[in-house]
Amino acid sequence: MPAHSPAAAPGRRWAGAALLLLLICRTLQPALAQDNGNSFQERIASLLERPRHRSAFWGLQIARLDNREILFAHNAGKRFQPASNMKLLVAAAALDLWGPDHRFRTPVFLEGRLDDQGRVMGNLVLAGRGDPNPERRLYDPEEKDLPIRDSSPFIEGLADQLEERGIRRVQGDIVADTTFFLDEPYGGDWEQEDMFWHYGAPSSALAVFENVFRISLSPGQASGDPALLEVTPPQQSPEVVSRVGTGRPGGKPDIRIGADRSGSRVTLLGSLPANRPTLAYALAVSEPALNAARYLKASLERRGIPVSGRPRVRALEPIEVLEDRKISLEKVRERQFVYPEQQELASWRSLPLIDNLRILVKSSRNLYGEMLLRGLGAEFAGVGSLQTGRQVLEAFLEKAGIADEPLDFSDGSGLSRTNLLTPGSVVRLLHYMERHPRAEEFRDCLPVAGRDGTLKGRMKGTAAEGRVLAKTGTLKFVSSLAGYATSLDGTRMAFSIMANNTRSSPREARRAIDAICALMAASRWKEPPPAGDSQQRP
Repeated sequence: MPAHSPAAAPGRRWAGAALLLLLICRTLQPALAQDNGNSFQERIASLLERPRHRSAFWGLQIARLDNREILFAHNAGKRFQPASNMKLLVAAAALDLWGPDHRFRTPVFLEGRLDDQGRVMGNLVLAGRGDPNPERRLYDPEEKDLPIRDSSPFIEGLADQLEERGIRRVQGDIVADTTFFLDEPYGGDWEQEDMFWHYGAPSSALAVFENVFRISLSPGQASGDPALLEVTPPQQSPEVVSRVGTGRPGGKPDIRIGADRSGSRVTLLGSLPANRPTLAYALAVSEPALNAARYLKASLERRGIPVSGRPRVRALEPIEVLEDRKISLEKVRERQFVYPEQQELASWRSLPLIDNLRILVKSSRNLYGEMLLRGLGAEFAGVGSLQTGRQVLEAFLEKAGIADEPLDFSDGSGLSRTNLLTPGSVVRLLHYMERHPRAEEFRDCLPVAGRDGTLKGRMKGTAAEGRVLAKTGTLKFVSSLAGYATSLDGTRMAFSIMANNTRSSPREARRAIDAICALMAASRWKEPPPAGDSQQRP
């Protein structure tokens, strides 16, 4: 029997203790991960049960991207108003069906003949093709809105081309042809108030400055003077009338804005204290296509090219093409105008689609969602409408494996109160797009928590900052957020959070949603590597 040295015994005892400790740790690791999961779930459930949130209707699903394991679910199969989360569907379908490099092209056609003296003997037709951003605006995290000026680079660019073609006079009208879309300016079940402000701008196959104009009010030089009014770009309709006076210094602005029933007259009443900064309001134009025709006429005349006729619109009314409450494509083709290619005098190309999608999702521009939805319908059915756009969305969702969900779509922006999605369906869409060839482009469109877009001011200083990429959604009594989160240990998750019938202020609902995002980002789901793992090697 070999002898044992006194020095060897403690070392062997230490080795045995270390082996036992390693075995205990390996046994406990799955339990620790499970404890983390339970704590994660309990903390979310506890948050939703707080008195200020308890009365709302909450729906959530959080799932891992690597294995689709559901980490938390609550009412995930129930239907909710998603608000602007609808834009996720439109952006995903557009990327899938068009691709990020797709461009819109807006042509100007000659309807008549051009003589050797540069006279257009007939009409110039500006044919809308659904470009929501002909000013070629690029997303800028420091710039919330499109700068609006007296003239549009889109219209000026077309006028330049027409002048270069040798046109010196137009003996006819400037026609805005919008028959690429049905004349459906608003989504289903929009509220009346929405249609007045910039976020409810009407959809049309033609847009200039996102179909928005701005009113600026500045105080006069002394109390009692009328306030100074500026309308950009100038509007023929609606007529803007200001009865705002200049008040005493140090007071608070008291401004009321309203329109008559026809929408042809906007009136401002109230008082603006002296020495106050300018106040600006963004309003929806009432006749976007007619506005475009007016702008082109004015732009030509500034170049010394007189136009004898008037600006007018060529539209496709839904009642003309409906048959048994469905669109008859045969009737559409009978009423749409087809212009020979050789009659094209000018054209304007859009930025790549991906640039428009960044604005749609990061800045949550409703008009982009509405026009892109109709544009998808026009691309695949021959005419853009809410109905044909919905058909394209439904076909895309079937491809994504979400066809069996009881979903309803009434618009492309999320303003409608009759859009209904489930958190589970949104998470499945996010899973599908994560494996899509355009996954990187899709993620790139999402606001980043604490960094840009509609999440720029949210989740700052929390674990979620920079780790959550998600689309917001807000309506009265509705708050939602859906996208991707990455935890501290690198676990990536898809999630959808929807709150309907909220009693508290929108801020309170957003705080609860942000707290859930912080929990996701701070969570740990992966087991730590065992001692001696290769990851510890240099």
